[in-house]
Amino acid sequence: MKLSTRQQALLTVAAYALIMLIAFMIYKTLLYVFVFSLVSILVVNFIFRNLIKLKVPYTLSIILSLVIYFGVLIYAIINIIPAVTNQLTSFYGFMQHILDSKYWEDYLSSNPSLSNTISGIIDWIKPKIGEVFNNLVVSFAKGLPDALVVIFYSALFTIYITIYTKWTTGSMPGLFPKKIRPLIQDFLTKLGVALSSYVDVMLLGAIMVSISFYFLFSVYLPDYAILLAFWGFVTNLIPIVGVVIEWIPICIVTLGLGLQNFLIVNAIVMSIHLGAFLFFIFIMKARANINPVLMLIFIFLIGLVYGMVGTFFAVPVAIFFVTLWNEFIKRELDNVS
Repeated sequence: MKLSTRQQALLTVAAYALIMLIAFMIYKTLLYVFVFSLVSILVVNFIFRNLIKLKVPYTLSIILSLVIYFGVLIYAIINIIPAVTNQLTSFYGFMQHILDSKYWEDYLSSNPSLSNTISGIIDWIKPKIGEVFNNLVVSFAKGLPDALVVIFYSALFTIYITIYTKWTTGSMPGLFPKKIRPLIQDFLTKLGVALSSYVDVMLLGAIMVSISFYFLFSVYLPDYAILLAFWGFVTNLIPIVGVVIEWIPICIVTLGLGLQNFLIVNAIVMSIHLGAFLFFIFIMKARANINPVLMLIFIFLIGLVYGMVGTFFAVPVAIFFVTLWNEFIKRELDNVS
């Protein structure tokens, strides 16, 4: 049976994707370099596109986008990361103190059964938090050499791919047979637009949450405002699931603020996330035509296979498969009589 041009394009793209996914499973460093390079390139592209809209010349836009991106990273490494590191240890001790104090027993004195249930849950969670914290410290120490390699190559790929964007995008269809290149070019263009939209939305949402957290906790927990703002930024780069991961320590530490302040802070946090979530869903539904349930499935599956790093690129993988489906499989099914 002779395959149509579209079927040949589908099989070729799927073969390349399978090779990459297998390589990522075997070589974790390759996965990390790919993920961080992809995110960096798309963030730089976000800055570049906005500079172009401001009528900045093409070459100058490329230079400025790289300078702005790496300038912000260097500023974070010099000023924000040390502050976060200094606050982390005391924050862990503060959180353990909150758990030991059992403030919820005072808040739920009229409902002892619920109080006992929460105490049982906290008694189970408490050693888990210690394990997670210790594992993070050990993993950070062990992974530091590999992290430096990832940072070095991610920076190089970001710089060179950004500078040679036209050459890179123009060369990619050359990896495919000549007959299917027009279809591949169209597929890659639509995939690039969808991925750019995703990064734009995630970045804006994470920045919005981070700034909101900084001002909120500057009032209620000023000693940990920078840490919680940074935590909010990082966890909001993981769609849907990141909010749950983020909220656990916030719920714990705000227990020590008193019942009224606990309710106020968490209500504000909920409002912030509701706004960020609606912004993300509506924009992604309109631009990438991807369902939130599908996002959740991919986050679960990719995270299961590739670990925590997998959760950061699970949605881009979902976008890839949705674009693949729309461009090749759906059109083939629509042509079946």
